[in-house]
Amino acid sequence: MKQYKGLYIDGTIFTCKADIDSFLKGKAIEAYKNAVWAFCKESTMEASMMADQKAEYLNTQCGMDWDEIEAIEIEAMKAA
Repeated sequence: MKQYKGLYIDGTIFTCKADIDSFLKGKAIEAYKNAVWAFCKESTMEASMMADQKAEYLNTQCGMDWDEIEAIEIEAMKAA
């Protein structure tokens, strides 16, 4: 078993690095949606900063461009 980004490539759940990257990207998108939802409900500076940090992570670590992130934000705001 090899470890990659804190998870193990075991051949069962994660078979390659791309599987782990996809899993972590999905978790990051979900965390961003939750942060946007929290901002819509509370409209506090802390909620805004949390959403901003999650967006930065999606951009720098997951390779998403800002148009994609904005689309996720709009989707989350409509759901809130």
